[in-house]
Order: sequence, then C-alpha cells, then structure tokens
Amino acid sequence: MMVILGTQTLVAICGAIESHLGDATGIARSQNYNELTEGMNTTPTLAVYPQSGSTPYQKTFRQGVRITHAMIHVDIIAKQRGDLKTDMGVLVPLIDAVQTEIEKEREGPLFGLDGVQWGDWRWERVVFDMAGVQYIGARFYLDLTIY
Repeated sequence: MMVILGTQTLVAICGAIESHLGDATGIARSQNYNELTEGMNTTPTLAVYPQSGSTPYQKTFRQGVRITHAMIHVDIIAKQRGDLKTDMGVLVPLIDAVQTEIEKEREGPLFGLDGVQWGDWRWERVVFDMAGVQYIGARFYLDLTIY
C-alpha cells in the first residue's frame, strides 16, 4: 500500500532524500527504507526511512487544503565503536558533509519534489546497536511539510 502525502508519496520522498544525501562526501553506502539491514558490513552508511507523520485538515474559504507533515530519519552509521577520539574523528566530518548537502536544498523544490517544503531539521549524535554491535553515528530529523 502506497501512502500518499499531499502531492508526494513516502516512497518518492525517501528515494529523493537518499539520492541527494547519499552523495555526501565520505558516505560509502546509502540505504533507502526498503534496503535497510540488521547488521552493518559497510561504513559509513547513510540510511533513510519515514518515522512519523500527521495530516491536520485546514479549510480556506470553501476549499479544503490538505497539508501533511512527515518526519524522516536520516541515520549516519559512521563506524563500529572503539576509541571515542577516533570515533568522533570519523563522525564529525560526516555530519558536516550531510549538513552541507541539506543546506543546498534552499532553492527550488525540496529534494527535487514539488509540494515538499521544510518544516524544520536537526541532528544528534547516536550510538546505534545493530545485531548486538555498537556503532557511532548521528541521526538527522527532517520535518517536512507536504502540500
């Protein structure tokens, strides 16, 4: 079943984000929501998947305007945990690289998709547990508004 959000689908949105951000400097592999793996054989990996959404209904005069909000997670799995200094030395440049790609999304349709606009975005450092192995990484929270 395909979830339609305003003028775009989650399939299209996640695919566009993975395509754009997967090219960030230092990323060895990118995975869309339907390519995620339980373990991590290749690092640094960027993973994109939908986390949540909401659709408040607004009325303007006699027309209904459908606006949808979608929270998309973009995880950077930098490397297997070891020495904190080394871990952070790998992670911080990857955060900069992904942030640089996100900052390019100011002109034209967001990630090349009509009807998709920024709500807000942020990131935080994360230690991921994947199949019992810890990895240092970061999670970007992309809050999108879809018309």
